[in-house]
Amino acid sequence: MQANIGVLNAIMANPEYKEIPSPGNEGSIYYKVLNAGEGIDTIRYTSMVSCYYQGWFAADYARYNIKAGDKFDQKLFDDGPPSFFTISSTGLINGWKAALQHMVKGDKWEIWVPYQLAYGRAGQTDSKGNVVIPGYSTLVFELEVINVIKIDDQ
Repeated sequence: MQANIGVLNAIMANPEYKEIPSPGNEGSIYYKVLNAGEGIDTIRYTSMVSCYYQGWFAADYARYNIKAGDKFDQKLFDDGPPSFFTISSTGLINGWKAALQHMVKGDKWEIWVPYQLAYGRAGQTDSKGNVVIPGYSTLVFELEVINVIKIDDQ
């Protein structure tokens, strides 16, 4: 856990990264714009978006043979069509919910998500009970909004 705190503190102190507090006050994500989009549609809590993304670990987890920078998930252009997410979905981590509501079509950001806004103390396991993401993991994502699909403007 200390390694996660150390890397997140370094990002917090880096002026290239900006802060977005979570709507539920569980913490903040930190982001850097890699490509500014030209979209004009506001992404709302009820919106659906299509995205390409990749995620990697911010710190080492020797117990699980995980090193900082190891990818745990990705859906990139070469992998096929983008993934679709409804912002309000229970399956979407709170860090993504916070980030996406500040992005527009075409935005590509690097976001740093502390464990409280990712998979928490428990982490994530696969169907066999194997640890995929250890608890207390700070995660890094490259997130690109391909399209914004309005569901409800209210």
